[in-house]
Amino acid sequence: MPQLEEEYKDYTFIQVDRDENIDLCQSLGIMGIPSFVVYRDGKEIDRFVNKDRKTKEQVESFLNRID
Repeated sequence: MPQLEEEYKDYTFIQVDRDENIDLCQSLGIMGIPSFVVYRDGKEIDRFVNKDRKTKEQVESFLNRID
């Protein structure tokens, strides 16, 4: 994550420990780690959430396609 945060400075990354915040993650449909939910002006605009682990390349591809 630190590498992604450095490369994508226009984004604010917030880490949530799924084990400590299981109710929140369930309500958001967070199934795998890491998962990414993008908000703009308080509204969800995109997400990259599934049960599989994600590679750095997959996350970069996701972030690069967000408007």
